[in-house]
Amino acid sequence: MRIVLPFLTVLALALPGRADTYWPGPGDIVTPHAGGLDLSSADGMAREGMPFGSSFHETMHTLVPIFGHDVSVAFPQECGEGPLVSVHIPGQINLMFQEDQLAGWMLIDDSALRTATGLHVGAPRMALADEGAVSCTETGIGTEFGAGDLFGLLSEDGTTIQGIWSGATCIFR
Repeated sequence: MRIVLPFLTVLALALPGRADTYWPGPGDIVTPHAGGLDLSSADGMAREGMPFGSSFHETMHTLVPIFGHDVSVAFPQECGEGPLVSVHIPGQINLMFQEDQLAGWMLIDDSALRTATGLHVGAPRMALADEGAVSCTETGIGTEFGAGDLFGLLSEDGTTIQGIWSGATCIFR
């Protein structure tokens, strides 16, 4: 018993130090960029991001405490990128996983997120000027734009950004 008591005391003293380690939670900020996702705590302190290639488990383990458990998982059958797993987090982001790794993201519909450069769904087309060289192409889904490794879709009238994505997607044109 005398051996156990000092061990438990040392263990108890070590635990408060772990309270200072980062654990994601509501209010934290997820910022999509051309190579994956960045993460900041609610106080603005930058944290380790989740680049493309991050595991499904690691990504979801990080995002669920931030966004909650309201997620939908789908397995699109015919994607040009090959077999994908799609995770939809309503009002936030769609994530694409391939072979258990984060492979892409999409901001669509009512997404509240902004890219690292400030682009967001509903932003005016003029916001693309800050992206540098932007190309626009008419496709089967409308006017698509490309700015480096960021891509997206403009509204029917071409005045606002309707969607933004990077990496693997499952878009039928």
